[in-house]
Amino acid sequence: MGFDLKEYHVRKATGEEVLVRNIYCIGRNYVEHAKELNHSVPNEPFFFQKSLPSLNISDTIYLPVNREIHYEVEIVLLIGKSGISQSVDDSLSFINGFTIGIDLTDRNFQNMLKEKQLPWLLSKSFSGSAVVSEFIDEEISDNFWIKINGESRQESNYDNMIFSFQDQIHYLSNKIPLMVGDLIFTGTPSGVGILNKDDDVKIGYGEKLINSLKVKSISN
Repeated sequence: MGFDLKEYHVRKATGEEVLVRNIYCIGRNYVEHAKELNHSVPNEPFFFQKSLPSLNISDTIYLPVNREIHYEVEIVLLIGKSGISQSVDDSLSFINGFTIGIDLTDRNFQNMLKEKQLPWLLSKSFSGSAVVSEFIDEEISDNFWIKINGESRQESNYDNMIFSFQDQIHYLSNKIPLMVGDLIFTGTPSGVGILNKDDDVKIGYGEKLINSLKVKSISN
């Protein structure tokens, strides 16, 4: 399969399309999620990246065969200006949109990499593993959630984050200057689990459904 930069864009509710530059994800940003994976709660933010080919703006999740793929629902930020945040207070000015997304993880592979003290990149960056919905301008303050086959699996709120949107943008931009079109996955709450072929996946916030996705095998 061939790829070109035209594929790596996200949509805003206004109809605008934005070219994606980088995909960043914060790790362990909810206390209960850190506990469920038997990790300590971090004292400062830490980030990993997902590859551009991992971007998925469709309504289909394709599972790689013979791999245990977990869902992690998250609020995702779209960055609207380039540069370095000068203070936590000015960090919100970098945001150009909010949405709900899913960070898909090859969990067994990730655990093996962790045991060997190796980077997580390959367990996080397979094709289609960064599921992103349409971006809106309004901050998502209601509880965000994921339902699998009609059953609620994860639900939480921005207020339960260890590091706020502002904290994340300020910290990250002072390590790596941000670019217009960068995405930041802002962390997942507890309740992560396995996705299976033919699962019906719905994500949203409050009473609003953001996206309805079908899970298929990559061999289909």
